[in-house]
Parts: sequence; C-alpha cells; structure tokens
Amino acid sequence: MVHFKKALPAFISLALAAGMVAASELLHDKEVIFPEITAVAIGALAAPKQSWNVSRLRLLLTITAAAIIGVGLVFVPIPPVIKVPLAMVCAVACVTASKTEFLPAVSACVLPVLLGTKSPIYIGSVVVMTSLILLAQLILEKCGLREKSVFTPVQPDKQLFALRIRQIAAASVICMIPLLTKEIFFIAPPLIVAFFEMSKPNSKLLERSPQAASLMILASVSGVHSRFLLTEKLGLPFAVSAALSCAVILAAVCRMKLYFPPCGAIATLPFIIPEGALLRFPFEIAAGTLVFIAAAFALSKERRIVLRVKKILRPQN
Repeated sequence: MVHFKKALPAFISLALAAGMVAASELLHDKEVIFPEITAVAIGALAAPKQSWNVSRLRLLLTITAAAIIGVGLVFVPIPPVIKVPLAMVCAVACVTASKTEFLPAVSACVLPVLLGTKSPIYIGSVVVMTSLILLAQLILEKCGLREKSVFTPVQPDKQLFALRIRQIAAASVICMIPLLTKEIFFIAPPLIVAFFEMSKPNSKLLERSPQAASLMILASVSGVHSRFLLTEKLGLPFAVSAALSCAVILAAVCRMKLYFPPCGAIATLPFIIPEGALLRFPFEIAAGTLVFIAAAFALSKERRIVLRVKKILRPQN
C-alpha cells in the first residue's frame, strides 16, 4: 500500500504528460504541448509536499495570466533582446501580485516569446492541462493519498522587490548573447525558472546544485534520445517517446529525492523543437545550466556580503 501511494502520483504525472503529447499528435499542432506542465506535475503531484507556496486557484490564475501575456508580447514589434526581459518582468509581476512563489509562471510567459507562439491553443493547453493536474491533486488529497498543502500569502516587501530586480537583471544579461545569435536553447525557459528558484534566500536547491544540474542534463539527454531513437528512427508516436522521457526523469527525481520541477519541463521540451536542433540541445542545456547556477551562486554571495556590511554598520547608527 505504501509503494502504491508513492507510485500513483508519479504515474498520473506520466499519464498527463504523455496524454498532452498524444493530443498534440492527434490535432497536428505542437502548440498543444506546454513543457512546463511536466514541471507542474512534478511539483504538485510527484513531490510528497508541493514545491511552491501557492493555492490551487492562484496557481491556475497566475500561470494563465503569464501565458496570455507571453502570447500577447509576441505581437509587440520590439527585438527579442528587449522582449524576453519584458516577459520576465511581466511574469514576475504576476507572481508578486498573486502573493505566491509560483515561479514556473516565468516559463509560461517566456516560452511563447522565444518560440513566436501566436496561437490561443497554447493558452488553452496551459489552462486545461494545469486544471487536470490540480484536479488530480485535489482527488489524491481527498483520498488521503497526498499531504494537503497550506498556502500562506507572500507579502511583498523591499527585500523581495530588490531580489526580483537583481534576478531579472542577471537573467537578462545572460540571455543577451543567445538571443542575438538565435541560439535560444542556452536560455530555455526552465533554466530561467531554475535560476530564480536557486537564487532565492536560503535556497536548499543551491546546496544541491550538482544534483540539480545532473537532473537537467539527464532530462535533456533522455528527451532527445527518446525522440530520436523511438520516433525519428523507429517511427513510433511522439507520445511513446515522451512517456519514456518523462518516466526516466520521474524515476530520477524520486530516486534522488530531489523534486526539481524544471527538469520535467526540460524532458518534454525536445518534443516541440525542430529535428535539426536535437543533437545540440543537450549540450546547450548543459552549458546554460552551468551558467545559470553560477549566476545563482554569485547572487547568493552578493546578498551575504550586503547583509554582513549592514550588520557591521548597524551598531554605528
């Protein structure tokens, strides 16, 4: 019974991710695939305790608002080097306004900007798939198969605004060269989310950054190899490849007991990229992961230095 309780949420997560890709194939529209859904499934279902401080309603509203803004920004005639930082600002504003810590909304906003997604189908997929995950979470809680999460509203203060400004500024600088050279997978949206998560004060993820990095790299490799071998070579449906990729990463996070949602999105991302980009995708993800982790360490160190200086100066005031 204990094994069943642990395995069921992961199985549901896998089924939802594979079902989303299957729906994309049936409708012949890749914009049905929202990679961050696998991340939401890991954080809201597979993880024993929800990964974010957020209620179900606020999660749905925040990610939907971010997706709508992201698609809307695609129509704005400004360069990507300006549009992507603007998307981050808008997404962070949504998270702050919702008084939550649901940072995957950043990916929901940035992804359509990077891929030039103009279709409302993307927004519909975000709403439907997120709703299904939240419904599954509710059912598991009602059946006593999952611990109920308690939401505590996050009250914005000067420290939070200062942190968000530094995070957006750092991420914008990192994104500049990949955007100018159009090598966008160095800055895949889940990597940006991972950076925001790791650069939070007292981030436990930063302490386990080697394991987090290995999960991101494993996710990219499993996604690419699943698609390349099973679909491109053997002709099997995308849904089969996606199921295998997601199964690998779900097994890895459960084995390592590091429920790191961005790696789930990375495992699904290869199913919406061009075939010609498959071989270089894992290398770009690996490089981007290392750069963003280094930036998170730099922000964390800067914050500690500032706190020490303030502590030294306080008695003199």
